[in-house]
Amino acid sequence: MNTVRKNRKGLGSHLLVSLSTVAIGVMSATVANAQVTNKGLPPASNTSRSFVDASIVRDSGINQPLDLLNDFYPAIEVTISERDNLRRRSDIEENDTVIAAMPSLAYRTNLGRHQFYAAYSGIFTFHDELDEEDAESNNLLANLGLDISRRWDLNLMAGIGESFEERGVSGSRPFNQFITGGVDTGPDEIDYSFYGADLIYGKKVSPLIAILGFEKHETGYINNFQGDENLFGGRDRETDTVRFDLSYKIGAKTSVFGRISRQDIDYDRELNSLDSEQTDWLLGVRWKASNALSGVVGIGNTDREFDDSRRAGYDDTSYYANLNYMINPFSIIEFSASRSVEEPGDDVSNFYVSDLIGVGWDHALTPQLIFNAFAKWVDDDYDTGRQDEFFDFGLGLDYVWRSWLTAGIYYGEIERDSSVPDFDYDDRYYGIRIRSDLRSLLRGRGKTEEPASFNYPRPSDR
Repeated sequence: MNTVRKNRKGLGSHLLVSLSTVAIGVMSATVANAQVTNKGLPPASNTSRSFVDASIVRDSGINQPLDLLNDFYPAIEVTISERDNLRRRSDIEENDTVIAAMPSLAYRTNLGRHQFYAAYSGIFTFHDELDEEDAESNNLLANLGLDISRRWDLNLMAGIGESFEERGVSGSRPFNQFITGGVDTGPDEIDYSFYGADLIYGKKVSPLIAILGFEKHETGYINNFQGDENLFGGRDRETDTVRFDLSYKIGAKTSVFGRISRQDIDYDRELNSLDSEQTDWLLGVRWKASNALSGVVGIGNTDREFDDSRRAGYDDTSYYANLNYMINPFSIIEFSASRSVEEPGDDVSNFYVSDLIGVGWDHALTPQLIFNAFAKWVDDDYDTGRQDEFFDFGLGLDYVWRSWLTAGIYYGEIERDSSVPDFDYDDRYYGIRIRSDLRSLLRGRGKTEEPASFNYPRPSDR
């Protein structure tokens, strides 16, 4: 009996290491620890940061990297996939082979009693035939955590990068709206930069934590000219956000929280009737009821008003939920749901409301063989009456060759059913992937108990 229990415990521990090893955090540039929301269909690069992408009290985007050990954290993922409808067109399907390389490097150190974290992440895609679709993304994030006093902390953060917007994702520009260059324009390219600060009270000494934060984002779109940029083509903009967070611990692993934020969005074009102000508030609870069940749930309201009174605004409920349940030491299920107001990529809409429901499952068939599956349903309602419904699912099988190397195969399908017939598409893909936590390799064996570099979030496309 003791031998059986020992083996089960060992397999469970191996699963936890393996599941974290096969996380997709390196691949996706969103802030959510490889949650199901980031698997498969990514969010459009032009969307604003929603409750899915910016957790309360910033504990998944800013504080967590500072919990790393002082060291370098290199990692890389490489995929080779076959795509049935690469450019996700409704008129014809163009298949192609795509190679994608996604390196990352993070560094964490102490500067006296202060903490410093910096991370680079990149995506490089290469196409066999449609080489005009080749694209790359380079992102750099830095955070400095200043220990001011026993009760006060100050986090300073900044980032800069260039990225691209994958065709056919939620909120992206429809394929047939590319004018200059026609079908061979290539994916939209984006430059962005941001900086901000969080003034934190009580983080070290009190169950009550208060945060006053500010962020400024600048986003520029390089090659997405749609016509007269002063009328509807210019999407470059600046976004200023001020927020106030409160979090109160009511137990060792349970806390309630609240947030209120104000966001000003200013477009650079001369006819800037899309300028708007958005107010959000959210109340919720974060808990870990047991080793098997943990999660966060929040519900609130979003109110967006445009400077141009002729444009209809939005005032309705927003929510966010993410639940994780360990069925047994070998199997983990995750559930996610959210509603947020996002920036559109077309030339006629003021905004769209995106509802998402997703479920993911990771299961260890053996200590080395990990099965994973996910499914997502996304409903995008535009203020113009357009509605896009996405169904996205995927299956994968990964083998842990070494503590630092995982290889696997995967299959997925994305389908969009739109009220605008020309926007419908179905894209199927399959391929192989290799993931490596190079830190484990460089540091030698016996380091699997230390945090892997790709367990942590990467800078978003903002």
